[in-house]
Amino acid sequence: MKRIYFILVFFILWGVCLRASVSKIVSPDGRLALHIFVEKEVSVELFADNLTIFRIENIRLETEERVIPSEKARVKRIRKRAVDNLVQPVIKEKQAEIPDKYNEVTIEFTDNSKLEFRLYSDGFAYRYILDLPGELRIKNDIANFLFDENAILTYQKDNNPNSDYEKPYLTTSIHDMEINDMGNLPALVKSGAGKFILFMEADSKDYPVMWIKKRQEGLTTHYWGVPTGYNEKGNRFNRKSTTGNGDFIADIKAPRSLPWKVFAFADKEIGLLTNQMVYLLGDECKIADTSWIRPGWVTFDWWSRRGIYNVDFKAGINTETAKYMVDFAHDFNMNYFMLDDGWTLGEDLTQTIPGLNMEEVVSHARSKNVDLILWVPYALFDEQMDKALEQFQRWGIKGVKIDFINRSDQEAVNFYWKAAEKCAQYKMIINFHGAYRPDGLRRAYPNVLTREALIEFEYNGINGWDNPDHHCTLPFIRNVAGPMDYIPGTMNNATKQDFRVNGDKPMGQGTRAHSIAMAVVMQSPLQMVPDAQPLYYNNMECTRFLAGIPVEWDETVPLDARIGDYVALARRRGRVWYVAAITDWDPRNISINFDFLEPGKVYVMEVIKDGVNADKTAVDYKRERKRGIRRGDSVAIEMVSGGGWIAKLEEE
Repeated sequence: MKRIYFILVFFILWGVCLRASVSKIVSPDGRLALHIFVEKEVSVELFADNLTIFRIENIRLETEERVIPSEKARVKRIRKRAVDNLVQPVIKEKQAEIPDKYNEVTIEFTDNSKLEFRLYSDGFAYRYILDLPGELRIKNDIANFLFDENAILTYQKDNNPNSDYEKPYLTTSIHDMEINDMGNLPALVKSGAGKFILFMEADSKDYPVMWIKKRQEGLTTHYWGVPTGYNEKGNRFNRKSTTGNGDFIADIKAPRSLPWKVFAFADKEIGLLTNQMVYLLGDECKIADTSWIRPGWVTFDWWSRRGIYNVDFKAGINTETAKYMVDFAHDFNMNYFMLDDGWTLGEDLTQTIPGLNMEEVVSHARSKNVDLILWVPYALFDEQMDKALEQFQRWGIKGVKIDFINRSDQEAVNFYWKAAEKCAQYKMIINFHGAYRPDGLRRAYPNVLTREALIEFEYNGINGWDNPDHHCTLPFIRNVAGPMDYIPGTMNNATKQDFRVNGDKPMGQGTRAHSIAMAVVMQSPLQMVPDAQPLYYNNMECTRFLAGIPVEWDETVPLDARIGDYVALARRRGRVWYVAAITDWDPRNISINFDFLEPGKVYVMEVIKDGVNADKTAVDYKRERKRGIRRGDSVAIEMVSGGGWIAKLEEE
C-alpha cells in the first residue's frame, strides 16, 4: 500500500510540476531568452541580455465548445530542437541566401493541442498546432501584450473591416491610447529601454489576419469575424465589401496549424532592415518550375497617359498609347507595361474597350521583349477568375494587378491563396493592391512579387501624406514584412514649399536624388515608375540610372538609420554595389564607410546627389564619377531638406 501511495503522490506532483512548468529557450547567438509559463494560462516573456522586453499573457483559442488549451489540459510532453539551415529564395528580395537558424520548443497538451515557439537571434514566433480531427468554429484567438509604461507604438490606426491598409503611421504612448483604439500590422513598439519589437504574422492561410487593439493594460489581438453580408448593390470596386461581420472569426478543419504570430526584435531600429522572419516562416514553395517568374521594372498608364505630349495620336486607353508605352519600356530595358483601370468593356474581363486591340498590343510588346500586366478589381476577378485567366493566356498576358480587396477576414485570406495558385497555373505574376501586409505567401507562391498595404506615391495626387518623413519610416515597418509597391523614381520633384496636390500629374515630395535613391531604399522585385514617359525622355541621364537599378539583390548591408529621420544602406547585385541614403524634411550630413566592399578590389563610383540649389528647386541634382574607391574608404554625404544620395560602385 505504501508503494502504491508513493506512486500516486509522485504522479500527482509530476502533473502539478508540468502544469506550472517553465520552459526556457535561448537564441542561437545567446542574447535573447524566451521563458514559457504554463500555469492557469500560457504566457511568455522575452528577455534580451537579462532585460525584460515584453510579456504575452492569456494565450488561448476560444472555440464554440471550449478553450484551447483547455483549462483541464496538462502538459503531456515538451520537445526541443535546434535548426541551422540556409534558405535560397526563389526571388532574391534582400539576399541570395537567408540563414534559417533558430531554437524551438513545442509544448504538447493532453487535449491534443500544441504550442510551438521558435526563437531566432532577431525575434521569436509562436503558433498553434491542432491535432484535433473534425471541424472547429473559432470564436476568438487571444493574446495580451504587456509592455513597460514608457513603451510607444507606431502603427496604422484603423477600425474598418473594409480597410485599404493605406493609413499614415502614428506614434503614440501605449499608456495614453484610448481603450479599443486599434490598427493593423506591422506595428512597431519601442520599449522604455529603447528596444524595438515589430509585430507581424506569417503563413496566414484559411484564417483571418491579426490586428492589435488597446485594452486596459497593454494591447490585445483583434480579428474581423466572418462576413454576414456584402455590398451587393455596389460597383466593381466595393461590391465585395462586407456590411457586417459575425461573432466568430473562422470555421476550420483540423488537424492543422494556425498562422505564426511574429515578433521581430532589434536593439536599434537599423537591425530591423534585414529581418527575414516573415519569409522564413512562410510555407514552402508550391511551384515546381519557377523559371518563368520574371521580376523587373514596370511602366504603367494610370497617370502617365494624362501627361503624354509631342506625339501624333490622342493619348488615352487605346492601342496607340499602349504601343508607345511598350516602346518606352523597351528603350529603358524595362520588363513590363501595365494597363491599369479602364481597359475592360464594362465589367467583362474578357473584353476590351473599343480602340484597344489587345492582340496587337501584345504582339508589339513581344517583339520588344516586353510583357503585359493587366489591372483587375477583386470583385470581378473573384467572380470571373477561370475564364479571365484563360482569356489572358490566349492574349499572352503575363501578370495581374489585383486591386480593391480591402478586407482581411477568413474569406479574403482564402482569396489570396486561390488567386496565387490559379495565377501560377497560368504562369502569371501578381501585384496585390488594396491588400493587407505580406505574410509569407510569396514564399509558397513566388509569383506574388509585391503588394501595396502602404501610403505610396499615388497619394501625392490626393494629400500630403507621402512625404520624406513617411519615406524614412517605411523601411523599418512595412518593408520588413515584405516587398512593397511604393512606385519610386519620379522626375516631377518638389520641395516642401513647392509641393501641390495634382491628381493627374502628381509631384513627388523630396529632391531628384531622393526619388532615385528610394528605388534602392524601398525594396520590391517589381518596381513601377510613376511618371508620364515624356518626363523620363526629357531626363535621360537620371532615367537610365534609375532603370538600371536591380530589383533583386544578393546582399543587403544597413549602414546608418533612424526611424522617421534618415536611412542609408548598401545593396549588392553580382559584383555591383548600390549605396543609397534619404533624409526627412531636415537637412542632414552623414558619413558612411565602405567596409562592405571586397578587400583588394578597386571601384569606380557614379553618384547622383542633391544639386547646390536643390533646397530651393528639388529637380536640381549633380552627377559625379570618382575612381579609386576601396574597402575602408569613407564618404561624407550632404543632403538638403527632403534630400538624397545614391551611388553605383563597379570594379575598375
